Amino acid sequence: MIVEQEDHNGLDTLTIDAMNTTFYIAVTNCKISNWKEVIQGWVHYVEKEWSRFRKGNELDIVNQLKIGEKRTLSPPLFDVLVQAESYRQRTGGLFTPYLLEQMEFHGYRDSFPFHTEKIGNTPTPKVIRLEDTPFELDAANRSVFRNSPGQIDLGGIGKGYAVQAAANWLKQVGEAAAGIVDGGGDISVWSNGSKEWRVGVVHPFNGDQEIFQYKINNGSIATSNTIYRSWNHGKIKKHHILNGKIGEPVVSNIIQATAATENCLDAEVAAKLCFMTEKQTLKKQITTRLSFLLVQQDGKIMI
Repeated sequence: MIVEQEDHNGLDTLTIDAMNTTFYIAVTNCKISNWKEVIQGWVHYVEKEWSRFRKGNELDIVNQLKIGEKRTLSPPLFDVLVQAESYRQRTGGLFTPYLLEQMEFHGYRDSFPFHTEKIGNTPTPKVIRLEDTPFELDAANRSVFRNSPGQIDLGGIGKGYAVQAAANWLKQVGEAAAGIVDGGGDISVWSNGSKEWRVGVVHPFNGDQEIFQYKINNGSIATSNTIYRSWNHGKIKKHHILNGKIGEPVVSNIIQATAATENCLDAEVAAKLCFMTEKQTLKKQITTRLSFLLVQQDGKIMI
């Protein structure tokens, strides 16, 4: 885990192993007695239905639609697809959910952990242009219509959505006075003023070394790096952060990026974009308040 939170003694806590990571949830004074059951069901639902590694789930059914076919979606999947398309447009295609074929082409065909993947014989997949829209989203009917080829991989934005949705439910429906939802480094916290959350960022090469600590009441933090999810593809070292415009792993002197903002989806997307664009451009693409913590290859830390 890249981002670690403080020890929360005295809180009502829940730990869930899902999505190849550990979810940690802690709340105070939640008014829904079975909140743990609800949150556990939600996290496992996202893991089951949105994973690109599972056949026959809702995401796979969408990906298998033929041109001209239409399907009504569950409210959460429809909403996350709307959000993903919005980020694709706002970032000029640097972020895109249409990278499943590129991920597999570069060797990310199996769920982590793995270290080496052989180079396949498939041709380089075509990158989806910004002006192309593989799926038309119909809000009135909560449906998708397949316009053209394109395969969806929700990846990090799916996890960020799961974290933010859980936090929203616990805060708004459960009326929890304070809480934290940590999905393996994608974090959302809130407080009515009774709690200040401390979230430490650890060094990408040394998990025992904390390089910075955020002190916040309300907001979200997400961290991405090019080390944790990396592998050898033939003789080439590759990682999971792809430039959506070209479908290739990003090349950057930054090895780890942490973004702090108002919601977890913004933080998740912003952390990825730190490897691809200048911060002033990024701040125009992410409209909420935003701060960064970057670690360069030489170990230099920039705040």
